[in-house]
Amino acid sequence: MERPALPDGLRYARWAGIALGVFLILTGLRDLLGILPRWDPATVTWPRALAADCWLFVGAGSFLLLPWERLMLGERWARWLAALSLVAVAFSFAMISEVMAKNYLAQAKGLKAKPPIFQATLLFLMMAQPPTAWFLRRPDLLD
Repeated sequence: MERPALPDGLRYARWAGIALGVFLILTGLRDLLGILPRWDPATVTWPRALAADCWLFVGAGSFLLLPWERLMLGERWARWLAALSLVAVAFSFAMISEVMAKNYLAQAKGLKAKPPIFQATLLFLMMAQPPTAWFLRRPDLLD
């Protein structure tokens, strides 16, 4: 299958996916190394869960950096799209769990949690990646 020309909007969406991947990897590594962690280590006493969350950031970010333009034109494009969709759902579940944990911790202190703007933005950007990959395969379906 020959590579069709990509519309500008799709190219920008792919660039956003690459930027998100780099951001997720750097954020995960920053948290693993303890440099300005997103969670207060004195408050949160779930080191395995936090490490798993950090590795999920690194893994999801690395997955977004794969050459999706080439993968979606290959023979196994459906498997790659299914894998990307599963990664996006797992990441979204982690973001929702993070918001719930922050609400739980704030409630235990008698406080109100901050709005989950960071998690919502990451969730939205991650859930935009499977459709972007699909349209990399079929840009003719865009209006």
